[in-house]
Amino acid sequence: MKDDAEKNAPAAALAPARGETLAAPARTIGLASGRSIEIEETGREERIQVRGADGNLVLSLRLTDEGPVLSLSAVSLEIAAQKHLALKSETLAIQTSGDATLDVGGSLHERARGNAIREVGKASIERAREVSVEAAPGGVVVKANDDVSITGERVRLNSDDPPMPLTWEEHHARQAKRLAAAAGRTHEIGVPGLGPIRIPER
Repeated sequence: MKDDAEKNAPAAALAPARGETLAAPARTIGLASGRSIEIEETGREERIQVRGADGNLVLSLRLTDEGPVLSLSAVSLEIAAQKHLALKSETLAIQTSGDATLDVGGSLHERARGNAIREVGKASIERAREVSVEAAPGGVVVKANDDVSITGERVRLNSDDPPMPLTWEEHHARQAKRLAAAAGRTHEIGVPGLGPIRIPER
C-alpha cells in the first residue's frame, strides 16, 4: 500500500525542498593493487577515503565548511623538507608508546610563556660543557629524599671571584672594598702588600 502511495504521489511532493540538495550516492573506484578509493557526499561535507587491500582505512580527506580535515593511518610515515618545515596550531599533542629521539644539528631554543613541567619516570641526566641555572626574580629550590652531592674543583658559596684570596687580610680587604662601593662614603687606609684602599666611614 505504501509503495502504491509513493508511486501515485505528485512529483513536486517527492522533490527536495528549496535550497536542499540530494546527496550523490557513494562511489567506489577499485585499483589494481586491491586498494580502493571511496567518494561520498553527506550534506555539506565531501569525503574521500583510501582503503587498503584488507579494507582498513589508510587515508581520509574530509572537506568541510571550516576547512579540510586530513587523517593518515600507516605503518610508517615520513615527512622531508629540504628548507623549512613549520607546524602551527592552537594545541599540539605528540604521543608515542615507545622511544622518542630529537636530534638537532645546530642550536636548540625552547620558549614557554607559561609553566614548563617535566615528569620523568626514571633517571634524568643532562650533559653539557657548561650549565647555568638562573631564577629572576624568584628563587631556586633543590629537594631530594636522599643525599645531595656536589663535586667540583672548588665549591663556592657566596665567595669571591677568582683568583681566590690567599690570606685573611686579602679577604677582609676585598670585603672592605665591596662595602665601600655600596656605602658611597669612604676614607682611605693603607694595607701592607695591597696598597691604599677605601673603606666606609662609621
